[in-house]
Amino acid sequence: MSLALERPTRWSAVLGVAVLAQTLVSMDSSVLNIAVKTLADPVSGLGASPDQLAWAINAYTVVFASAMFAGGALADRFGQRRALVAGLLLFSVTSALAAFASTPVQLVLARGAMGLGGALLMPATLAIVIMASRPEQRSRAIAIWASAAAVGLAIGPVAGGALLGWFWWGSVFLINVPIVLLCLVGIALWVPEYRADRPRPLDPLGLVLSFAGLGGVVFGVINAGQDWLRLDVLGPILVGLALLGAFAVAQLRAAEPSFDVRLFTRRRFAGGSLSLMIAFFGVSGQLFYATFYLQDVRGLSPLAAGLATAPTALGIVLGNLVAPGLVARWSTRWVAAVGMAVSIATFGSYVLFDQHTPIAWYAAMMLVQGAAMGLVAVPSTAASMAALPPERSGAGSAVTSAMRQVGSALGVAVVGSLLTSSYRAAAGSWTGASFTDGAAYLHAMAFAAGWTCLLCLAGLALIVVCLNEN
Repeated sequence: MSLALERPTRWSAVLGVAVLAQTLVSMDSSVLNIAVKTLADPVSGLGASPDQLAWAINAYTVVFASAMFAGGALADRFGQRRALVAGLLLFSVTSALAAFASTPVQLVLARGAMGLGGALLMPATLAIVIMASRPEQRSRAIAIWASAAAVGLAIGPVAGGALLGWFWWGSVFLINVPIVLLCLVGIALWVPEYRADRPRPLDPLGLVLSFAGLGGVVFGVINAGQDWLRLDVLGPILVGLALLGAFAVAQLRAAEPSFDVRLFTRRRFAGGSLSLMIAFFGVSGQLFYATFYLQDVRGLSPLAAGLATAPTALGIVLGNLVAPGLVARWSTRWVAAVGMAVSIATFGSYVLFDQHTPIAWYAAMMLVQGAAMGLVAVPSTAASMAALPPERSGAGSAVTSAMRQVGSALGVAVVGSLLTSSYRAAAGSWTGASFTDGAAYLHAMAFAAGWTCLLCLAGLALIVVCLNEN
């Protein structure tokens, strides 16, 4: 049910609350990247191994992506406002648990629980934005909401670096609590209740299959190290893929699927969604190895490393602003293709970095990368949504949001595994506490960057082939 708000100030306030909550959830997808070196330290952190660090990052995104559809169905059934409040409360409690975790396992479990909170609140934020907006406001409101996700991903390392410069590592999670309180005050003051006219049914089987399948694939990839043929690597990957296949079959047979696989029969929707997944794969993967480059190889503090990545957020804003005009002048396909090509070039630029590369060059590269991501995200999302009839826009939005999270999870898992296996081969022996051999790490980073570029070329091909307006 749409209850568009007539007063501009009230509409702006509701939009502001939804955008703040969305930014918070997205920021927590990347805020941990800047803290991985600290968490690996047995004195100032938890002494976490690279595999445990990858899981601390991925537990959030795997649970988030798997549970998002259940979160949307719960919001439809019980009301968007209630779902948003419940998600925020769960997010704040689990953030506090993560902040005071005393072992890597406790941190991983708390991060997974944070993913549940994010999965409950994020679909509610989009639904509230849509229902609170008049038809002429809707496209602008959705664009602002979508931009908040990209900006949150970019400012996560900056916020994390600033907090680590002044406080202990748990502060990167504890900062969520006052932000949640601010959101709750805004909800109490301005956000009315919204409920769907016909709530979607819950899908417990789909939730279990998608969670177990995606988790199995990520678990196997993280375990890979140097040997991809071990039973504890191939086994989880194959079982995970089988479960994801069963999930797809179950969704095809469902009368009202939570993840509508049929949408991928539409070429433009499939191309836009998959290219978004691949773009977020590349960004999340390179943020993982960039953190160790800046702190281990270059010796920057967490705050300085976070500031070096800050231009990404500015670049994303610029890319989002200019993308609609460029699409109107040239085309969705070519604007997105140029954005992906430039993104690939920035991922590959790590091959040229060494111990003496000016940090200003790195910051400039991050600015360009952010702008390129904006040129990919805006037209790809627009192409995906334009390929669907209006009554399928909600299902399409849920699918594209999940694909972004899946891309982020796989990016950290795959690129992190490539990085650590290459470093072990180059350094000979390694304790896993930090990357102390600068030359070996540069070799490993170049190896991971090269594979990131190759994998992202698939996204460029999808854009060129699938986003053709004809």
